[in-house]
Amino acid sequence: MKINLKIFVAGAMVACGLTATANSANGNDITPRLSSKSYAPFELGELKPEGWLKEWAQKAARGMTRTIGIDFTEFVRGWADPTQGGWWHYEQTAYYTDGFTRLGFLLDDTLLINRSRRVMEAVVARQKPNGYIHSTNKDYVEKWGTLDADYGLYWSEGIFCRAALAYYSATKDPKVLEMLKRVYADFPLFAYNAAKKDPFNGGDLDNMRKICGIENMFELSRLTGDLRFATRALEVLRNYEPAYVETWARKKDFLRTAICHGVSYNEPAKLPAIGYMWNNNPEYLAASVNTYEFLQQNSMLPNGSNSSNEYLHGIGAFEATESCDITDFMWSNIWLARATGDPRYGDRIEKDAFNALPGAVNPSFTQCLYTQAPNRIPGFHLRIRDDGNYYKEMHWPTCCPANINRALPNYIMNMAMINGEGDILWLTYGPARLKTRDGKTDISCETDYPFRDKLTFTLHAVAQNQVLRLRIPEWCENPSLSVNGKAVKIATEGGNIVLRNKWKQGDKIELTLPMKPRLVLANEKFPFYKGAKAPSWGMMVGSNGGMVLDGFIDQGRCAWVNYGPLLCAMSMQRANRDYFDNNEELWTEFRYALTPKSLDNCKIDTTEVKHPFMWHYQNAPLSISAKANLVDWQPDKGDPVMPLTAPATLKQDIDIKLIPYGFLAYRIAMFPLVGE
Repeated sequence: MKINLKIFVAGAMVACGLTATANSANGNDITPRLSSKSYAPFELGELKPEGWLKEWAQKAARGMTRTIGIDFTEFVRGWADPTQGGWWHYEQTAYYTDGFTRLGFLLDDTLLINRSRRVMEAVVARQKPNGYIHSTNKDYVEKWGTLDADYGLYWSEGIFCRAALAYYSATKDPKVLEMLKRVYADFPLFAYNAAKKDPFNGGDLDNMRKICGIENMFELSRLTGDLRFATRALEVLRNYEPAYVETWARKKDFLRTAICHGVSYNEPAKLPAIGYMWNNNPEYLAASVNTYEFLQQNSMLPNGSNSSNEYLHGIGAFEATESCDITDFMWSNIWLARATGDPRYGDRIEKDAFNALPGAVNPSFTQCLYTQAPNRIPGFHLRIRDDGNYYKEMHWPTCCPANINRALPNYIMNMAMINGEGDILWLTYGPARLKTRDGKTDISCETDYPFRDKLTFTLHAVAQNQVLRLRIPEWCENPSLSVNGKAVKIATEGGNIVLRNKWKQGDKIELTLPMKPRLVLANEKFPFYKGAKAPSWGMMVGSNGGMVLDGFIDQGRCAWVNYGPLLCAMSMQRANRDYFDNNEELWTEFRYALTPKSLDNCKIDTTEVKHPFMWHYQNAPLSISAKANLVDWQPDKGDPVMPLTAPATLKQDIDIKLIPYGFLAYRIAMFPLVGE
């Protein structure tokens, strides 16, 4: 296939010998070469949602993604206003700008597109000759471009520049591209102080938010072919090798960096993998991969997002995840998928998008939670941010209501990717249509996934020898494939189906990913610090390298039910409302436990996916009948956990109904386990 390699122009220039080289501190050359095996998304707006996914996105566009920029002064001003004081204003409004920019172009929403254009024009107009685009804060103006500027200045700037890159992807506005190039022309060569007293730790990760802008520098080199940006980004990463390469890739030591704010963990931890795309250093990739495997094993909740109270805090039924982490965990796994094509990252992205994301917003996408936990029972309060688990249009700080607007458009625009060899990878699934601006590629995906197991890809236009890669989820045991109605033997590479064919217009590929209920038996797991369960809030504020966890300790037995990528839960709702009710009007019996036989002879009931689609408990398109025991479980309402010993059974084999987690505002998703 002869593809348009403009999105891999930097790699092409390297192949032609047009490289840039810089010397690192230790004298080794840094020569960026973008791997032809790595992936990139299509241009913003080329891959658009359809079906239920489009209807959900439209609710976001009519809901918070539109209204918080109308109702709240901070977001009305946003990045267009340079007079705000601290960097956090620009962090939070940059999240929001990124979200409404991407969603606007995905839906051709004129209001959101015009809002984005006005912001970009304002920032371009105020940029200083040295590249500075931030606020009029005197300290920031004077220290920008130096090593001693507040880390939040570079962090908030980097978030905004993500939005600007998205805007450029959609519009090809040269003024925005030139603005970005001036911002990053002389990015400071930050370095890790390997001689400091304390080993690499969560406090260092928090400070490393200042270098997250290097992901934008790599993208600038990919888009423009100017390798100076990638070269400088690799220099910064090389300066941090004594931290993450030594700690994560060689020693596999995570008990200090696990004492970390969730966002500060997710954002810097992906950076070595991005560097790997350009230098092919396996230790860079290992650093990021190992870090996320540690997160999976010790802090990943069944709803698909890591615990973050707001610090990483193990795996528990009432452990919260900050809504910022729903977005940032997804974003980091998108980058890991781009670096590797590994299907496990698609699994993680889907689980986050189909569980934690709808769990964070109400059905109309007009309110959100600051924090959520797998179990949400009226009367049980998470010991974090008094109103954080209430539905509100705005929380303080405003980062979560802003950042949650990025998650859905990021999911949509990264469902399909292309690598430097022209192979198209369908990484995650949902109804969508990929139609490139040059008209050479036009593929639709018709499906009600994840509520149904069948996907139909129609090739309206595609090169005759186009290579297509389709992810096989780890949870799927017996996928089947047909082309134009004829069964095809599945051939895989790296866990993805690989299709090589002489395609013609109108060809249809049908992929079936059979789903079945699966009972997961596990233990709650919590971090231990100085011989005791680490407190869930406040323990790590101002953390330093002298703090190291004793480890993560298994606690009470528990169980949950998955159905494909969906977590299923029992409803605690007996009224048509979304608000947390302080007088416990919604109180219902919750003291149920699952057994190893809870899914024996279970029945799956399906109904049509209703349109317009809403994540509302009355609209759930599937349910699972199961058996549970009523048990003597009296958790502490202030700090609830699974019982440390199996509770006494009061009544056996009670019929319960489980539906997908995202449809429930109140639910039990993690149950005590009995009967082993």
